[in-house]
Amino acid sequence: MVRRESGTKVQRTTLVLDVDELKRAQVVLGTRTTRETVNRALQEVNRRAALARAATLVRQGGLNIVKPEDLPELRRERV
Repeated sequence: MVRRESGTKVQRTTLVLDVDELKRAQVVLGTRTTRETVNRALQEVNRRAALARAATLVRQGGLNIVKPEDLPELRRERV
């Protein structure tokens, strides 16, 4: 494992990739190089996992999020 000047850990590896899948991913992600495509794909997978965890918390009531139907009561003047 190597550490870049930015502090990011990087690992050099050899991958056997499906070239057609790589090209499709490059189009979807808007990337040009294999390294950029693989890194962006990994970021996207992690982002989607975080969103799924957040959605689960919201469904279970684990986050204190205001719902649109609660707004009139919250905006009501207090006496």
